[in-house]
This record gives sequence, C-alpha cells and structure tokens, in this order.
Amino acid sequence: MMHFSGQHRLFGFLIVAAACFTFSQSVVANDSEVAESGSTDAPPRHRLDLSAVFLDGDSTDSLSGLLGYTYTLTSNTILNVTVPYLDPDRSTGKNSGFGDTVISLSFVPVVKVGTNPWVPRTVGTGISILAPTGNADEGRSLDTWIITPYLGLVIPLSDRFFLAPQLGYVHSLDEIATDVDLRLAFAEVGFAYVSFDGFWASYFPRFAFDLERDDWAIDHRVSIGKMVTSSVGFSVDYVFIERFNFGSDTPNAQGFDRQIELNVHFTF
Repeated sequence: MMHFSGQHRLFGFLIVAAACFTFSQSVVANDSEVAESGSTDAPPRHRLDLSAVFLDGDSTDSLSGLLGYTYTLTSNTILNVTVPYLDPDRSTGKNSGFGDTVISLSFVPVVKVGTNPWVPRTVGTGISILAPTGNADEGRSLDTWIITPYLGLVIPLSDRFFLAPQLGYVHSLDEIATDVDLRLAFAEVGFAYVSFDGFWASYFPRFAFDLERDDWAIDHRVSIGKMVTSSVGFSVDYVFIERFNFGSDTPNAQGFDRQIELNVHFTF
C-alpha cells in the first residue's frame, strides 16, 4: 500500500490503518444510554478487544493480531490504546512480535459514549498518536511518530440508528520506513444500527487523499456483531481496501486488498 515490498508493505498498511482510520463500528447512546441485553445497569467503563486479522492482499496474504483497550474517561470522552502483533517473515517466524502502539483520545459533544463494542476506537473529535514502539529492522515499525487529528460528530437519527461523519489528517514527523512522508487527508461517514438485545451492524465508506502525490482511494468497512452476555460480545468486520502508493513517484498500480477481522470484546 505504501510502496513496500512483500510483508513490509503489508505491515505499513496495518499500522497506518490503525493510526488514521476508524476500524470499528459506531453507535453511541442518547441521554438514556443503551445497555446490552436490555440491562438497566450502569454502562461499563472498560473494554478489551482481541482481534485476528486475515488479509487477502493484492501482492501478499497475512494473519496478524490486534490487542486493544478502551477506557471511558467521562461520559463524552474515551481513551483507546491498540497494538498489533505481527509476523512479517512468516516463512521463519523469527521477526514476529508487537508493532507500533496507537493511542487515541476522542471527545463527542452532546451525546454520551461508552465502551460498548459498537463504539469505535476513534469517534467524534480527537487525536491519534502512533508511537514507533516496534522494531523497524525486523519489519514491525514505521520508525517515526505519526500524528492524526480528526474532527467529527455523532448524530442520532433515531433510538437505534446513528450517523458518524469524520474528517482527519495524517502527518508523519519524519520519513517512514520506506523513505517517504505521510501527508494524508481522509473523510468517512459511518452508518450504524444497534438493537436493545445487543445486536449491531454498521457500514463505513472512507475516502483517503494523498497530499504528496495528488492521488486518492476509497475503502469500505462492513461490521456485524452481537453481545452474547452482558459483558462478552463477538463481531466480524469485512474491509475492502483500494490501495495506492502513498508518497511514491512510481506509477499508480491499482490493487485491492480484502480483510476479515474476527473480534472478541470484553466489557467490565
């Protein structure tokens, strides 16, 4: 996706996607917050997400993992920390390990948000920071800090339907591992439905524009999930990604990656 070769290109995509895009489903509650499975208990403040990510890429395939933690600071503010577990050299497994850490702080005015699984890692207005905690020599890091401010709202259309528009900008403080700067703008609109019994579904179309090379792409994310108890849920995401070479002088080679995410959510 970023003019990488082999597994390094895959890794770059996974990290940047985690840093600059919402890759979870979106629903918040109004003044009478939604509780899973019809419960009237207070909403949980913590969420742990475990994900297996299968990528059927245009040039490579992979299986990686994501570990995420979400904490509700206030009824309008959430903090998320996500780190991937990657195996850039699957033939030997020698370089497998954790990659770069993404920390996101989001604020949603007017409506209340929580740590329910249908609330995304980045929602509303806030900032994401990618810290280069992975090993660049082993292909598990972009080797620079990446800052992503974003501006958005959550608009309840009814008791069950929600709209979540968002604009953002991705800026690398230095050249990434492929010797290019990241200067990306993106726009996303999330449509989501959540029922009283803890079922949810969402669709997120997303447009990304490379300010360095005047190129753009559109991605799609569809998610369905279900709470099986008041504190445990499962979801499946299907992502269709149009790739282009961020910041590259090479001719644009169109390609598409298909990604399936299997997620387990624990709230407490």
